[in-house]
Amino acid sequence: MAWYYRLVNLLVHLFFLAYYVFAPPYLLAGIDPTKIQNGFMAGTSSGEQNTTSFQRHSAKNDEFGGGSKFLTLWNLIFQTFYFFWCCVTDLVLTSGSRSPIAKKFVAFRDWFLAAVAFPIGTLVVSMFWAIWAVDRELVFPKELDEFFPPWLNHVLHTTVLPILLIEMFLVQHKLPSRKVGVMGTLFVGLSYLLWVLYLGYAMDIWVYPVLKVLSGFYFGLFLTVSAFFLLGLYIVGEKISEFCWRGYPDSDYEFTKID
Repeated sequence: MAWYYRLVNLLVHLFFLAYYVFAPPYLLAGIDPTKIQNGFMAGTSSGEQNTTSFQRHSAKNDEFGGGSKFLTLWNLIFQTFYFFWCCVTDLVLTSGSRSPIAKKFVAFRDWFLAAVAFPIGTLVVSMFWAIWAVDRELVFPKELDEFFPPWLNHVLHTTVLPILLIEMFLVQHKLPSRKVGVMGTLFVGLSYLLWVLYLGYAMDIWVYPVLKVLSGFYFGLFLTVSAFFLLGLYIVGEKISEFCWRGYPDSDYEFTKID
């Protein structure tokens, strides 16, 4: 692999990593920083109104579980970790692309993309905008516009998918066996579902109210449909990667996939 190709990969991964690292401070603050400076911290009459609204908003987020209740935050962590690992892998490859440690780093990078980063990221984007199209109040009430600027909403719910597609187009991946990849996807999905159900049944905090009214057959149907949807997203990611690099031989270092 030419040195400049590795350099381009590293620069792209660093840019995407910085993109995601920049978002959490605003997400955790839960408010537009310009409003904090001009209203909340200024102490003006309009600032007092912002303070009251901000306090009400913060109180809601101080419930047990905090932001971990939302798949959006899980996905932000996944995407940040993925591009961090990509940067580390790019640096490791400069020390010798055929070394055993390089193969392990590449294998884990490709597994994480296939099993976690792409299916979970695509799920967040598709579900968020599908629900928004029906009724935005169910997923992102208008009152949140006061605290979350539009660009942050797009960082969390829109640009995730284009960024992944760009990365898959620029970097050749040797994806794991479908069995291992799907097991990883379903494990993450089941982990989040169990967390949400625990919050609901044990703490009476229903992140998604629809789960509260599902029971028996309909609850089982929901789990089945969700599992197959995640499986479908995994296969879509697999096919996209194959499409982007069809006809191209493996790069000059030996890929080792996780079986």
